[in-house]
Amino acid sequence: MKQKLLIIILLSLITKYGNAQFFDQYGLNMGASYSNQLWDYKLISIDNSNKDYKIGLSFFLSAEKKINKIFSIRPEIGYTQKGFKNNIKITFSDGTSAGIDKKNVTFHNLILNIGFKITPFDYKFSPYAIWGFRGNYMFSYTDITFEEPGSGLKFNMYKSIIEEFDKFNLGGLIGIGVELNDISYFEIEYNPSITSSFNDSSLEIKDNGWGFKLGIYINKLI
Repeated sequence: MKQKLLIIILLSLITKYGNAQFFDQYGLNMGASYSNQLWDYKLISIDNSNKDYKIGLSFFLSAEKKINKIFSIRPEIGYTQKGFKNNIKITFSDGTSAGIDKKNVTFHNLILNIGFKITPFDYKFSPYAIWGFRGNYMFSYTDITFEEPGSGLKFNMYKSIIEEFDKFNLGGLIGIGVELNDISYFEIEYNPSITSSFNDSSLEIKDNGWGFKLGIYINKLI
């Protein structure tokens, strides 16, 4: 329900921007995220402390304001699934396993990107680069649950630490892409974290992720 409401709000925003004709072009893109988390244990050394990568979904509405033929500003607002794939296997005293190995923790994030776009050439296939900043707000999450074989009781695996996370985080935006006839584009981006999701005297946790997008410029189609 939250995701559907978010999409409706985003569509309303992009329609408003288009009618105002402030931006030179606007559109939408969909794709995949490829994310994990970096867990830095400060007091002890743990092998493979970082979590594994997981695949998620992403959806963005974008607008673009040209400064000149080469440079432009591109804000985006959207939704991204982030998180990680579990790489810890829980084994009980009797040797039985909880059976949770390799299941995913998913963070549902509202995203605001402010990108600076560089398009050095004006071809049918125009390569470009983009860099800037990303604001992340985690509004909900899906944890991993495991079941104790003897009692049948179910427990959340990461809830206690996730509940301590900072919901808002700032990250970087570094990407390359190619436009086709000024109508559609494909883009790859890297999103390193600037701030931490969690940080105390013993543990620091940071998000880490990639994005793959296919987009269209709606105003060019209209």
